[in-house]
Amino acid sequence: MKSKILIAILLVSTNLTQADFVITNDGSKLTGKITLIDKGIIHLETSYAGILEIKQEETVSFQTDTPVASTSKATLSTVRSTSAGKVRTESSNGIPETHTAKVVASWTSTSEDPEIVRLRAEQEAMQRKWKFRSTLDLLGKTGNTEKLNFGGKFEAKLESPDDELNFFAEYEQGQENGNKTDDRLAGGTSYEAFFTKIFGWYVRTDLEADKIDHIDLRSTSGAGFSYRLINEERQILVFRSGLGYRYTAYDSDNRNESSATIDLGIKHTYTFRDNIHMENSFSYVPSSEDFGLYTMVHDSGIEIPFDNGNNWKIRIGMKNEYEGEPATTEALDTSYYTKMVLSWD
Repeated sequence: MKSKILIAILLVSTNLTQADFVITNDGSKLTGKITLIDKGIIHLETSYAGILEIKQEETVSFQTDTPVASTSKATLSTVRSTSAGKVRTESSNGIPETHTAKVVASWTSTSEDPEIVRLRAEQEAMQRKWKFRSTLDLLGKTGNTEKLNFGGKFEAKLESPDDELNFFAEYEQGQENGNKTDDRLAGGTSYEAFFTKIFGWYVRTDLEADKIDHIDLRSTSGAGFSYRLINEERQILVFRSGLGYRYTAYDSDNRNESSATIDLGIKHTYTFRDNIHMENSFSYVPSSEDFGLYTMVHDSGIEIPFDNGNNWKIRIGMKNEYEGEPATTEALDTSYYTKMVLSWD
């Protein structure tokens, strides 16, 4: 007999009056219905205290009169408490006996083997899935000042726990008292993959046109290594470092600039309770020839769901864009925003 015997207890009745019980190390006898044994915990459903979770190491034995089945055999049996610390399954094929601590799993007839459920969840989590998100930002003001701002962004991600393919497109349009204050179009794609729990690599390309900043076209590409410093269920922190190339064509004086760049970035996500989600990103791209020629972008926002399905959210945040040598007089552009977010799979 193996050192550990997996007994699948198939409970075909939910009548709490049957004689299921658990005997603890101090001699207490707890009665009810054993619904699950998994990861060293016996789940006992009672009429007087709901579902009790009892550690197997703190029990002497347990018993159920309901038919049970071994995972290796289709025969039904019952589980009986015998001598101290032991149970036996009685069936037409024999009466095997084992120590209580070696019973590692049981489940109801309407449930599945918890190990199979976990394996299925792990396999599903490893599969690549498409996720989509669109944001809408609309701000209007009338009176002493006539102001209208409109912005939208669409993202499509094909992701798994260890890689992500991302596409995005966004547009910003704004005017105040008849004068344009925003007129920007951008898009890009990126791919990131991790070959260990910490180390990975990435490639990315962004395109941008901004009439207010007199940028006819800016192309920024980068590739390098990723370092996943935190990788938890609620929190992920990734640092990127690499090399790239940037080309900028200005429409104000018909000049062009191009240079090799250093590509640095940070991405941080954190999920609070009730699916409140925070995202922080920072990128710093200086020219490798002149560190005074750079672009720096920071964006921090919190998304708060307001529907039961968590598809609709409100995003509140702040974005900073800094040009080392801007075409206009302003080097820093800071915006505070509130956006409507729709996300779906």
